[in-house]
Amino acid sequence: MWRCILAVCLTACLAPSTVSAQQMESASGAEIGTFFGLSHFNTDGEGVTLIGLPSAPVSSISGNPSIYICWFPHQRFSIGPEFSMGRTSGDGNSISSLYLSGRGAYHSGGDAASGAYILGRGALRVFNAAASGESETETDFGLGTGLGYRWRVGTGTIVRAEGGYRRWFDAGTNEFALLLGLGANAGGIAAATDRDTRISQTEIGTLFGLSRLGIDGGGTFIGLPSSLGSIVTGYPAIYVSRFLSERFSMGPEFSFGRTSVDGDAITSFYLAGRTAFHSGGVPTSGAYAFGRGAVRVLSSGSDSDTVVSMGAGLGYRWRVGPWFIVRTEGGYRRWFEDPPYNDFSVHIGLGANLGGS
Repeated sequence: MWRCILAVCLTACLAPSTVSAQQMESASGAEIGTFFGLSHFNTDGEGVTLIGLPSAPVSSISGNPSIYICWFPHQRFSIGPEFSMGRTSGDGNSISSLYLSGRGAYHSGGDAASGAYILGRGALRVFNAAASGESETETDFGLGTGLGYRWRVGTGTIVRAEGGYRRWFDAGTNEFALLLGLGANAGGIAAATDRDTRISQTEIGTLFGLSRLGIDGGGTFIGLPSSLGSIVTGYPAIYVSRFLSERFSMGPEFSFGRTSVDGDAITSFYLAGRTAFHSGGVPTSGAYAFGRGAVRVLSSGSDSDTVVSMGAGLGYRWRVGPWFIVRTEGGYRRWFEDPPYNDFSVHIGLGANLGGS
């Protein structure tokens, strides 16, 4: 499989790339997005496989998904950080994870066109568990490399497919990963006015942030973008928002996570539908009110638990240039479990407008 990936990427690197004048004018030197996908860890013959779309139940192990920022100081060379943070606390106990990485890549197509790339990455991972007044911290370093392909969908949306390997030294662990990336071009502000009439009615992105659950004394879950409690809260989630009219949008949210160790697996699935009324409509920034219904399924072995919820909230949608979208929102929902519980949340969304070409 890896030989096939290498052959495809090398072929793309050697193939000539064509860049239109319009693409060159609209290209920006900065990109921001999130990674998610599959990671397999092997330590002394024991294997752990994590799948996250975009959140995995045991995100503290993989450090994925992660927010990434990619800056092109040169047309074909990019650098930038990746980072994620998760914290779960309740009844005086807490579990925290921090992941920080720096990466550099050489791109066959440069910033302005689709193309293959080769990357190198160094990473730091910190895991802390506190219980009964005692705290234990583990720190690990990793180095790795990989190959990927970067698609420019229109002028504003970026899709990445990436395979890679890295070595975590303190744990003596080998990590093999197949990841997908969803990003947005962070430039083009000057061209926004001219392109507003051609902007797509569809937006795609990811939500992450903080949830407070009123269950057995309460628990707090923080994810940037992945949370240790993501199997409980269902966050972060990929969202798709379609404007059916100037001020009314609707669409799904979903996430999937699976952790398997020596044949035992925990799987979580989250699916929601949401509708929103926007004060500013699709071309401009503005506040919005939304309603949401959701279902969450958690299974382990032969046991399965399904819970539904209803809720509402308020948010603000910023259009940064014609393609990059930033959302902030606060909401409440009721999970109808036995017993039922309340979910208060504050979230941030990073999205991309699928038009702008």
